[in-house]
Amino acid sequence: MDSRGLIELERMPFKDRLTKQYSFYLKELENGYMMGREGFGPVGKTMKYKDLHTDEFREVLVFGSNSYLGFSDHPYVKEKVKEAVDLYGIGTGGSPAFSGYTRQHKELELRLAKLAGHEDAVLLPGGYMANLCWVNGLMNNNDIIIYDKNSHASVINAIKMTSVPFYSFDPDNLDEFEKLISKIRSRVGDEKQIFSTVEGVRSIDGKIIELARYIEICKANNIIIILDDAHGLGTVGATGKGTLEYLNLIGQVDLRMSTCSKAIGAQGAFVSGSKELIFLLRNFSYPYVFTSGLAQPTIAAISAALDLLENEPHHVQQLHANVAYMQDRLEQRGFKIIRGESGIIPVFFEQDGVVRLINKELYRRGLFANIMEYPMVPPGLERLRLSIMSIHTKEEMDKAVDMIYEASRLVCN
Repeated sequence: MDSRGLIELERMPFKDRLTKQYSFYLKELENGYMMGREGFGPVGKTMKYKDLHTDEFREVLVFGSNSYLGFSDHPYVKEKVKEAVDLYGIGTGGSPAFSGYTRQHKELELRLAKLAGHEDAVLLPGGYMANLCWVNGLMNNNDIIIYDKNSHASVINAIKMTSVPFYSFDPDNLDEFEKLISKIRSRVGDEKQIFSTVEGVRSIDGKIIELARYIEICKANNIIIILDDAHGLGTVGATGKGTLEYLNLIGQVDLRMSTCSKAIGAQGAFVSGSKELIFLLRNFSYPYVFTSGLAQPTIAAISAALDLLENEPHHVQQLHANVAYMQDRLEQRGFKIIRGESGIIPVFFEQDGVVRLINKELYRRGLFANIMEYPMVPPGLERLRLSIMSIHTKEEMDKAVDMIYEASRLVCN
């Protein structure tokens, strides 16, 4: 079923939709369903993954992991986690608003806040919840939000939950963004507070927008700015501090959301900002108030990864070198890609509807990669999304490019 077929399926009454979606899923299982592939072992540039049609696990090259710097299995990080287990155990026993907040949480939050030039931060169990947190904790239906059309699904869900009036914009067309603000102001005046969120490193293609101009427009119109830098932290900027460092804009946004589950290699997320804004989130954001605090071993893992980020700059430098090498090799083989600075490389194919088949063939050949299709991207813009790691070797990248070339020729010819 193609993207347009899935759109029609979504419009059906629930009982029809349930039956047809499950039937579609069973058919996909027969063909080798690619969601939720079962892995085994430490997260790295190679991992053991279950074969699509048998119970056998085999080692494959991994070009679909967000652990961009290889910190998930770093010896220093693992040692710090072991120490934390001995010192603190494995759980916090409550939400941060009650019993689940410690000195270690506070110290890490302040450390994360400084990365964006902020005063304070709140830690949450994941990026999805972090986006729920700032929407739910700051806004209500008296406010307005203008969100990046590429925003994560968590932002859209948070807006629906909060019932805040919303508009979307294309971050590649800031002239229209400025016109949209003028239209909104002409209707509601200056009394309503407008918020706007944009992705730093765009998750679907790794691009970075004209963030300086976006910030300038927002500040000129008294708009509170929230930067989603989930894929920026650890991947861009001279020392890996993210999009704000890369563009020399540290301290220029009101809030910065990022995750600790990608380049940091652990789990969790955080929102940083002024003491005033973070106070509101701590006290009025339900996802924060009613969810247990991150476990101490996770706090230790994040802190250890930040140590590596600060003291061993070669990890970020090697990631940048690997990304450039992989982009060059893909273009030399004739692939259409989008070049960027982060660890994300989208690969496009001329024929419609082949990306899923190509990915299955890659997995059969021993390459784990991810695809983006509807509803993540509009119909017709499907792509293979490669995630590059600093620990990939040139030989492994060459092998991956060869497999993509061979698989695409087999499927498309």
